[in-house]
Amino acid sequence: MIRAWRIAALVTAALAAAACGGNEAKPAATDDGLIAAWKAAKLEVSALTAVEPKPYGATACRGGTVSSVDVVLCDYGSGEDAQAAEDLGLAVVGDATGAALARGTRLLVVVDRRKADPSGRTIDAITAAFRK
Repeated sequence: MIRAWRIAALVTAALAAAACGGNEAKPAATDDGLIAAWKAAKLEVSALTAVEPKPYGATACRGGTVSSVDVVLCDYGSGEDAQAAEDLGLAVVGDATGAALARGTRLLVVVDRRKADPSGRTIDAITAAFRK
């Protein structure tokens, strides 16, 4: 009985760590890895080209579209800087549907200005791949 309890406790702890703690410890995927993840999710991905980093307070940004939804990926000197830039990303989103999500030293900004994703499934798939 004690053995089963220990296994259950270890599984619960592992699941809790995976659900809550992984984002700060691991850096976000590389651009190539992220593009591959988006394509594996059956999303159409354009080339990512340089974007002005100033509105995001970043050192460098690249942008493009994923299934007609605009995306911008930015790099920061630290995870704290990326986290703090989420508000800048949301300011760029404005009244449109979108999200700004920091992970490691990177920020992903997703904006559906064309209303191409009325269900939100595309934005969900885009952000889920970024969080892996």
